[in-house]
Amino acid sequence: MKTNVWDKLSGKYDNLWVQKYSLTPSRGEVIRRLNGKGGQFSLLDVGCATGQLLGEIKVKYSQARLFGIDKSPNMIELAKQRNGDIELICSFAEGFNINMKFDFLTCCHSFPYYSDKSKVLGHLAGLLEDDGRAIFIQAGINNFYDRFVMAIVEKTAEKAEYLSRKDFCDLAEKYFIIEECFIIREKYFMPSICGFVLRKRL
Repeated sequence: MKTNVWDKLSGKYDNLWVQKYSLTPSRGEVIRRLNGKGGQFSLLDVGCATGQLLGEIKVKYSQARLFGIDKSPNMIELAKQRNGDIELICSFAEGFNINMKFDFLTCCHSFPYYSDKSKVLGHLAGLLEDDGRAIFIQAGINNFYDRFVMAIVEKTAEKAEYLSRKDFCDLAEKYFIIEECFIIREKYFMPSICGFVLRKRL
């Protein structure tokens, strides 16, 4: 795969300013929603970057079978250095195939960068067990302030489409039943960070 903006960002990704107010709180919300699920589950982290979330899940749930995918070879290499015993694969979300189904699927902050969002959602739904759950978290544009802030953020990464809560739900409902919507707002100056817990639609 050719070098992309995420390859260039990989070396400093763990120290980006968004870690404190966006990515770290997002990881906490995911782990909270895994509580009470027991330790022997399978989980795929889509857009796993340097493997921070997977590493934190591994500490709490040592018996879980964890997988991660990311389109950036450099991110995957760093994730492997952090989590040598987790199965990590360089792959685009819509192109990932494996001969198993997952109990959980997480996708934190990478979904806005997928061009064919409906195709990605349909593909990911197919990777879940019938009673599986998907947890999506991402910045969304729900008001003028969100639009202003995300236009600035976009300049630091690659082109993205930040959906509103309603637009995400409308898109996801073809493949999932929406069980929970939540907002993460660590600081007043942050844009809307929207979370969704989805159950696979049968």
